[in-house]
Amino acid sequence: MKNVLNRTITALKLLKKKKALVLLLLMAMASAAIIMVNYYSIKILSGAGAYINGESEYSKGQKDASAHLINYISFENESDYAAFEKAISIPKGDNRAQRALSLNNSNYELAKKGFLQGKNHPEDIDDMIWLFNRFRRLAMFEKAITIWQDGDAMISDLDRQGIAAHKKIIAGKIPAEEKRAMILAINSNSAGLTLKEQAFSAALGDISRKINRYVFIVNVLITLVIVFSSLSSAAIMISNLAKSKKRIMEQNENLQVINAGLDKFVFNVTHDLRSPLASLVGLIDLIDDETDLGQIKEYILMMKGSLEKQDRFINEMLTFIKSKHMGVNKTECSLITIVDDVISQNNYYNGGKEIMFYKELELTQIQSDALKLQVILNNLVSNSVKYSDWKKPEQWVKVKSYRSDTQMIIEVEDNGLGIRQKDQERIFDKFYMSGDNKRSSGIGLYLVKDAVTQLNGKIEVRSEPGVSSRFKVSIPFS
Repeated sequence: MKNVLNRTITALKLLKKKKALVLLLLMAMASAAIIMVNYYSIKILSGAGAYINGESEYSKGQKDASAHLINYISFENESDYAAFEKAISIPKGDNRAQRALSLNNSNYELAKKGFLQGKNHPEDIDDMIWLFNRFRRLAMFEKAITIWQDGDAMISDLDRQGIAAHKKIIAGKIPAEEKRAMILAINSNSAGLTLKEQAFSAALGDISRKINRYVFIVNVLITLVIVFSSLSSAAIMISNLAKSKKRIMEQNENLQVINAGLDKFVFNVTHDLRSPLASLVGLIDLIDDETDLGQIKEYILMMKGSLEKQDRFINEMLTFIKSKHMGVNKTECSLITIVDDVISQNNYYNGGKEIMFYKELELTQIQSDALKLQVILNNLVSNSVKYSDWKKPEQWVKVKSYRSDTQMIIEVEDNGLGIRQKDQERIFDKFYMSGDNKRSSGIGLYLVKDAVTQLNGKIEVRSEPGVSSRFKVSIPFS
């Protein structure tokens, strides 16, 4: 009887040891899995981010090339044509890389040269090539590649337009009517390319968001496995259950706080995305019952406004997510280039209504983060355009830059609708909108404040309702 009892006790001890070993092995495998998942998710997101950054260089090169070609056709100055060739070489480099990677056997060296020509960062190129080769057949990424290829075809058209114009100008004078036709064709091509560039960034942004969701789910599942294994091992090895219980309760409280914040964020985003959709559904119902063509056109214009609002909100959310994942990257920045780009982006915001833009840029070069300066200026200028007062005989937006002893000062001033005093203290809060504001998503000025804070600067606003508004951004040089 004693021998049987001893054997039973020994068997129970072995069983506990095996259970502990299984739990430890499970924890090791789960830890390895979470490391691998996060490694590849970071690699994928890094590659996608590099493509999005590269798209900004692609877009800038295309816009500069179009502008230089128009100048060349207008004034027949060979320096403008040289500038056109230099600018268009950037998107042509990306085209070269795309074609090299699309071969059955990808040409790594040719693709690398193309990406370098496209002004992509050398340290990003390996991730870009890896992402392309790894996921080129995946539906989400294939969509982005198709948009890229369509854009490259339009770049080729622009290049052919430039070559043809150059040959004609060298051969002799071109009639004014033909020049106008050439310029219209270039502008049309540029507008189409802008849409392709936006669609490419949106497609990659969609990929990044989906990856974030999948990684979050996988991490939660793996974390639950690790937590289960840890608690089970602790139950075998440690008898102090009270301390374990307290630790778990603290973790749950933290998760509740995080979940509460996520719930609020998701609610706000969902509400802002659903509102334009609900408006579209209502307008479609009205169109179904309407026979008056004039009224139908008015409904269509209202639908367009609803879609534009949703598009602005999605772009602002993409900028918000991107700004949270990127630190401060200081380089030599041209304020003239940034301001010109911002003005060109907002020049047609109001459906062709004329707004005068004035630049007073005493300070033109600065060591700072170009992307964050772009976010700051684009949101401030777009708000000035968005809230123009069309009752006034002239609508204008003024951008200034100058320096104090230790700071760079940027001011954006307009003669628009102005901001009520009670709203001025809260306009930089995330998702804040005044009671009668139907045109804002409530995140643009939050992004401005966030970017200014990351640059260790400060922002001030002075506004008189119905008269004018002025935003003053102060950023230290060091």
